[in-house]
Amino acid sequence: MSNRQDSGQSQQELKSTAVGVGLRPEHYQDVLEQAPSIDFLEVHSENFFADAGISVDLLQEVSASTPISLHGTSAGLGSVEAVPDDYLKKLKRLVDRVDPVLVSDHLCFTWARIGGRLFHGGDLLPIPYTEDSLLHAVNNIDRIQQYLGRQIAIENVCAYIEFDQSDFDEASFIGEIVARTQCGLILDINNLMVNARNGQVSNLENFVDRYVGSLDHSAITEIHLAGSTPVGEEELLIDDHACPVSVAGWQTFERVLNVIGPKPTLIEWDNNLPSWRELLGEATKARKAQRRVLGSERSHESL
Repeated sequence: MSNRQDSGQSQQELKSTAVGVGLRPEHYQDVLEQAPSIDFLEVHSENFFADAGISVDLLQEVSASTPISLHGTSAGLGSVEAVPDDYLKKLKRLVDRVDPVLVSDHLCFTWARIGGRLFHGGDLLPIPYTEDSLLHAVNNIDRIQQYLGRQIAIENVCAYIEFDQSDFDEASFIGEIVARTQCGLILDINNLMVNARNGQVSNLENFVDRYVGSLDHSAITEIHLAGSTPVGEEELLIDDHACPVSVAGWQTFERVLNVIGPKPTLIEWDNNLPSWRELLGEATKARKAQRRVLGSERSHESL
């Protein structure tokens, strides 16, 4: 199993207060035309698996001046099926090409074998928190870390269904995976809030406190922030990354920072994309939230 102290990480290191944004095709030109006033950029790994092309050239150019985080959506770390060899080869080539500050993917199910053929589910499908699921996830994470020769991080996902059988709650399940594989953890605050709202949690603050309090804070390598399109009281809230971070999202972010301290933070926005300037404005809000929390900590220390 991989060792967090010797994980083959990039020589680039992000400060704990680093703030980044997700780079999507609509903003490629903005990044090329102006040096981004941002600490790092996240891209979806699979969009850059090609051997050559405009996107490959762009990523290499951008990565020469701005740290890159590779965030996958297709590894399916919670699948019963092993991560396919072809996927691993493409990911390894990309990692070697851009020397990312972080490699990550979601703790979800995507791959299944039907009639002897391997199929991809096309979405971030939730997994049951059982001993069997734990074993499959640990095996997949160990395999990918060994293949890449470095630590990866796993992200908590939205689960729009509740399984009949569970051996763990979500936080305990994730904690056990981190302990067994020494992988990192991306704490997606909006996913946490979406699950709480859809699960009809009555007190969000208590829910977040319990969830975050049970995690290994030293394993948290990054925080994700995003917004969801508001829906009616009886409707299912979807993690669509189509809005600014909500007021409740910023409040929860500061609440989490007060518990775990500053961590590199990413603004995700994937649908109904704003202008590049507006996206950077969300990053500025994250920096201000960090400063408020850090300022409060210093005030307490001086008492």
